[in-house]
Amino acid sequence: MHTKKQLLWADLSLLFIALAWGYTFILSKDLLTELTPFVFTGTRFLVAALILLPFVWKRLRSVSREVWIQGAVCGIALCAAYTLQILGIERTTPGKAGVITGTNVILVPFLYFLWRRLPVKKGAVIGSLLAFAGLLCLSGEGEWAGLSSGDLLVFLCAVFFALHILMVDRAYEKHQDIDTLAFVMIQLMVVGVIDTAIAAVSEPIPHQLSGYGWFAFWFDCLIGTLLAYVVQIKAQQFSPPVHVSILLSLEAVFAFLFSWLLWGEPLTTVVVIGVALMLAGIYVTELSDHKEKADEVDRI
Repeated sequence: MHTKKQLLWADLSLLFIALAWGYTFILSKDLLTELTPFVFTGTRFLVAALILLPFVWKRLRSVSREVWIQGAVCGIALCAAYTLQILGIERTTPGKAGVITGTNVILVPFLYFLWRRLPVKKGAVIGSLLAFAGLLCLSGEGEWAGLSSGDLLVFLCAVFFALHILMVDRAYEKHQDIDTLAFVMIQLMVVGVIDTAIAAVSEPIPHQLSGYGWFAFWFDCLIGTLLAYVVQIKAQQFSPPVHVSILLSLEAVFAFLFSWLLWGEPLTTVVVIGVALMLAGIYVTELSDHKEKADEVDRI
């Protein structure tokens, strides 16, 4: 049974990831002027995996065949999500991409029901609907109105992000002693190898990056990929999938704020209402989840 301290650590960690990912939408949009999509995604994950490799090399040898398979399947879902996202970002604004990615908040509880045939908690459903209402406010406002091909690609990426959250949760249910770093390593390597292979046969090799380009690449690689997925997958040991998706959906709020500050996207009353609804959804889910967890902890 998890303690209140562990639950708080998980929540704060997921909040940090959401902040970092919100910023990476801006960096990724800018970096795509210097790198092609598959080169960027492939090298980002491959470099992150190679950095992690020395720390998990011995652990990988003790990982069971079943965990390897589950890690590879999770990696394929993650690869689909990031590939679709980066192709979508190329065709839409970073703020809008962040908000549409956040629609996984409404997908997770219902995919969870369809996949597991288990009831979804009332608080999670209400929180997800509030957050989704906020996303609708953001997506239908001003310059955001209407869907482009990039928006549709990013929405498909949200579906795969939702599936990835559920797959990781399922893996932890079946193997509670999974080595987090080894599990992350398998997924990073799968994404890196697949997208690098596609880049090798379909895209030109870049000759050089600007100073800002290197900063954007290494931030995406180290913070937005390596650290983010180690923390997320560790945090999922303590938080249920719907709860995780609600907190990570805050990346949409952060993406829009960074896009407003750095890209000049408009900040209107409807946008503020949308952000407020998203925060309300998170609060409702937090309140419901923490009440249940606190009751469980108190009974220990």
